[in-house]
Amino acid sequence: MTAAIVFAACAAVVVWVYVGYPLVLAVAAVVRRRPVHRGPIEPRVSLIVCAYNEAKTIRRKLEETAALDYPADRLEVIVASDGSTDGTDDIVREFAPRIRLLSLGRRNGKTAAQNEAVKAASGEILVFSDVTTVYPPGSLRAMVENFADPTVGCVGGDLIYGNEPDNPAAEGRALFWSYERQLRLWESRVHSMIGTAGCAYAMRRSLYRPLDPGAISDFVQPGLVTARGHRTVLEPRARVYEPVESKTLSEELQRRARIITRGLRGAFRMPTLLNPLRHPWFATVLWSHRVLRWLVPVFLLGLLAASVPLAAEGALYRAVLAAQLAVYAAGGVAYGLERLELRLPGAFIPLYFCLVNLAPLVALKNLVRGEKKIVWETGR
Repeated sequence: MTAAIVFAACAAVVVWVYVGYPLVLAVAAVVRRRPVHRGPIEPRVSLIVCAYNEAKTIRRKLEETAALDYPADRLEVIVASDGSTDGTDDIVREFAPRIRLLSLGRRNGKTAAQNEAVKAASGEILVFSDVTTVYPPGSLRAMVENFADPTVGCVGGDLIYGNEPDNPAAEGRALFWSYERQLRLWESRVHSMIGTAGCAYAMRRSLYRPLDPGAISDFVQPGLVTARGHRTVLEPRARVYEPVESKTLSEELQRRARIITRGLRGAFRMPTLLNPLRHPWFATVLWSHRVLRWLVPVFLLGLLAASVPLAAEGALYRAVLAAQLAVYAAGGVAYGLERLELRLPGAFIPLYFCLVNLAPLVALKNLVRGEKKIVWETGR
C-alpha cells in the first residue's frame, strides 16, 4: 500500500508539471488573456552590460549598442566590469563619453555588479544585457513601449538561442528553450511570467531592489515586481540572439545546476508569492513552473523506487517502470556514443532530458553544502 501511495503521488506531480500545468495555462491564456497597452514612448533608459574578461567580444557589443534605434540623448549605456583583467576596461574606455565604464575593483558576481551599476544609473527604465547577446536595432524600443501600460513593471525580451547540430548540449538547450518560451508567453498573456532571460530584460527603476549577490536577478527581480502589484510580460517583437555557451555536456550540467541553485534560493526569498492564500494564481504558476519542476527528479526517483516492487501487481506499473528504464537507458547509450563522437539523430533528446533532471540533484547538493555559486567561468 505504501509503495502504491508513493507511486501515485510521484506520478501525479510529474504529470502535472509536464502535462497538466501546460494544458491549464494554454486554456487560461485564451479565456483570461490580458492585453498590454503599448505606446510610442521614449523615457530615459539606462542599458547596463555586466562584463567579466570579455575583451574578445565587448567591442562588437558596444558597436551594436550604439546602433540601437533609440534617441542617443535618451539612452545611457553603462558597462559594469566585474574585476576584468584581460583589457576589457581599456576597450570600453575607447567609447567614452558615449558609453560609461564602471570598473569594479574585485569580482563579486553579476548580481552585485548590477546593484552597483543601478546606483550609478540615471534612467527611469533599466535594461540588462550580457556582452554576447545580440540586440537588433528595434529590440530596445519594442521592450520600452510596454511601459506605456502603467501596470507593467518588467519586460522580457524574446530570446533565441543559437544551435550547433554537432553539439548535443546546444541542441537540447534550444529544444528545451522553445518549450520554456511557450510557457512564458502564455503566463505573460494571463498576467505575469516567472522570470525573464537574464541577458534581455527591462524594468522600472523605481521597482528595482538591490539583491544579495547569491540571488539570480532575472528570477527574483520579476518576482518582486509582481509582489508589488505590477506585471512581468514577454515582448515577442524584442527578439534577441544568444550564441551557444556550453560546448560540452559537463559545462551544460554545471550551468543548469548553478541556475537552479540560485533559483531555489531566490524562490524561498519570496515567501508571499509561494503562498496560494496571498497570490492564488501566481503561487500556482511559481510552484508549477519553477519549484516543482526543479524537484521533478526527486519525484522521478520516488516513482522508480515505487515501480519496482509494484511491477508484479499490474500492467500499469510494469509499463511505467519499462518507460523509465527505457528513457534512462537511451540517455546512457546516447552519452556513451557522444563520448565516442558518434551521434544518432534525435539521441540528444533522452540525453538532455536526463541532464535536465540531473542538474537539480546537483543543485540540491550545492544547497546542502551551503554553496551559493555567485561567480563562475563561462564556457567561452
